[in-house]
Amino acid sequence: MTSRTALRRRTKRTLVAVSVTLGLLSCLWVLSFLWLQVFKTEGSLPSKSRMPEVPSGATVADESMECASGGCWRTITLVPASGQSPEDLAREMGLSEDLTLPPTVFDPATVYVGANPREGKLIVHVGYQ
Repeated sequence: MTSRTALRRRTKRTLVAVSVTLGLLSCLWVLSFLWLQVFKTEGSLPSKSRMPEVPSGATVADESMECASGGCWRTITLVPASGQSPEDLAREMGLSEDLTLPPTVFDPATVYVGANPREGKLIVHVGYQ
């Protein structure tokens, strides 16, 4: 067997291994997407990476999980920086209106983000739509 033939075989095996790995990862992604679409009301929560960033000066007073007939969501209570209103904090975070975040590679479902000012604090809700 020549070295050229051995090189071709090694290259072919490597390409097959990479193709199979990518195919399996794609199947897992599709399955996780389907799982979230079918069972998202069963207590699934978006990862913390999908939550909006808290600007400097604002502090997280409370973080909890709530569930109802529509599914589960994270609730984050933020205390604005000194001299800042909850409405200003919502604008700074881009939450003056409710947001719908598209699926990502690592979280293949649509995420809802909303915020409501209440009693001098900003209540942020993050959940699957």
